[in-house]
Amino acid sequence: MKYTRSATVGSVALDLGYLERRAAAERTLDRPYEPRTLPRVRQEEKTRTRARAREQQSVSLFAVTGFAAVAVLCVLLLFSYVRLTELSDSVVTLRNQYTDLKANEASLLAEYESAFDLSAIEEEAMAEGMKKPQSGQVYYLDLSGPDKAVVYNTEKTGFAALLANVGKGFYTAVEYFR
Repeated sequence: MKYTRSATVGSVALDLGYLERRAAAERTLDRPYEPRTLPRVRQEEKTRTRARAREQQSVSLFAVTGFAAVAVLCVLLLFSYVRLTELSDSVVTLRNQYTDLKANEASLLAEYESAFDLSAIEEEAMAEGMKKPQSGQVYYLDLSGPDKAVVYNTEKTGFAALLANVGKGFYTAVEYFR
C-alpha cells in the first residue's frame, strides 16, 4: 500500500509536525556536538533577617460591645431555658393533681347523690307540715324581652394611656423573667 502526503490511516489524521521534526533532525546532523555549559550561579552569603515585632493593635470598642451583648443574650437564653424547665415540671405536677381531683370529684359526687333521697326528703317535709303550693301561689315570670346592659368606658386616653401601656409592658417583661 502506498501512502501519499494527504493520506490518513484508519482514524488517525496526518501528522502535521512531521516536516518540522525532520528539518530539525537534519540541522543537528550537519553540526558537530557541542556540550552545553550551565551558567554559573553566584553564591551569595545568606543573611539572616531579623523578625520584626508587630505594632500593637487596639481592640475595637464595637467588637467588645458586640461580644458583651452576645454574652448577655446567652445568659438570658440560659435563664429562660431554666424557667421553661421549671414551668414544664410544674405543669406535669398540676396535671397529675388535676387527674387525681377529677377522680375524687366523681366519687364524691356519687356519694353526695346517694346521701339525699328526694322521696324521703319530700315525705319528711310533709310530715313536718309543709304543703304543696296551690295554683294561686305560683307566679310565672315573662323573660321574653331583650336583655340590655350598660358598659361604662373606663379606658384612659392620651398620655395617661401611653404611661399605662408602658407600665403593662414593663410588668409583663418582669413577670416573664421571674
